[in-house]
Amino acid sequence: MALGLSKAGQIALDIGASSMLVLQVSGSGARLKLRSCDEWPLTEGLVVDGEIVDVDLFARELKGFVAHLKLRGKPVHIAVGNQKVIVRNIDMPEMTEEELRGAIEFQAQDYIPIPVDEVVLDFQVLGKHVTMEGVSRQEVLLVAAQKTMISMFTAALRQAGLKVAGIDVTSMALVRALIPATSFLADGEESSVCRAIADISSSVSTLVVTGGGVLKFTRVINFSSDRFARVLGEELGIPNDDAQGLVQRIGLVGPAAAEDDVYSEEVLTQTQHRLGEVAAELSDEIRRSLHYYQSQPVAVPATELILSGRGALVKNLDANLSEALNMPVKAGNPMVHVAENASKTPDSDLAYMAPYLSVAIGLSLPEED
Repeated sequence: MALGLSKAGQIALDIGASSMLVLQVSGSGARLKLRSCDEWPLTEGLVVDGEIVDVDLFARELKGFVAHLKLRGKPVHIAVGNQKVIVRNIDMPEMTEEELRGAIEFQAQDYIPIPVDEVVLDFQVLGKHVTMEGVSRQEVLLVAAQKTMISMFTAALRQAGLKVAGIDVTSMALVRALIPATSFLADGEESSVCRAIADISSSVSTLVVTGGGVLKFTRVINFSSDRFARVLGEELGIPNDDAQGLVQRIGLVGPAAAEDDVYSEEVLTQTQHRLGEVAAELSDEIRRSLHYYQSQPVAVPATELILSGRGALVKNLDANLSEALNMPVKAGNPMVHVAENASKTPDSDLAYMAPYLSVAIGLSLPEED
């Protein structure tokens, strides 16, 4: 399949705007062994809104990371999630895979805003059902990614000395990493539970809604975790690294106490006020996206929100969003899939990093049959 929706990789590369993350694992399923977890900073402006801006410059920095980890010639899996990746759930008659592929290629233009000859198409059957009239139908996940955007990623990886083993969709990787699998023995209530994921990465944010563990809706939001530190740095006139420290040590008003023994009351107040304004922008975007999803026919409202990405490290962001959206919000923990840590990264560091390891862990997990 063109985007490799059901494949898993032993080396996962998660590309953000401010850094790249490589996760190496062995094993499969719930018995993953973490071999290594390494991060490499990226020059600002090389990746914007989830897209590579300059292939040659990006490849040069990636090449340094590849050399450092001795990965030259190794196959890696990456995920893409930006405004040029379209994900749609469509209803189709039951047919063979070959017939379905032909039908989707013929009808794809009805579902995507990009000309069909400019995209890479892929699909996955999510489930089957019988209508009230007794007709068999199937729910299909349709993915269309702009060829030019995809070629920028593949060209950069190859220039850096890597092989492209697979390209997944960010939303699917997140579902695998953060949504518990639904057992065939699960009761009707559990199998119909609707959950949402908000992945606030350093590049873009991805909102995902799932029902019974199946992806029902996804939307890319042009909001990055870096916005918190950037706005705060501009407000206080301090370097980005110092602003990032305030984001994590002071954060938003909430149940987790700020580390106020180092900072003045004025800095504390300014920080929480400005971060509160940024968090309000994010909650408004998430609310609008959830309202749009829930306006669709037979949509089931999400009952909880799972936070992932670097944004999940903003102190009290979970409590802030819970109050703003009037729903339970918790940080995601993809490390439940890892049975053993054989890397040089301490368990305590992995526990802290866990929310922003979600995409990489998801790339390492196979699609449930």
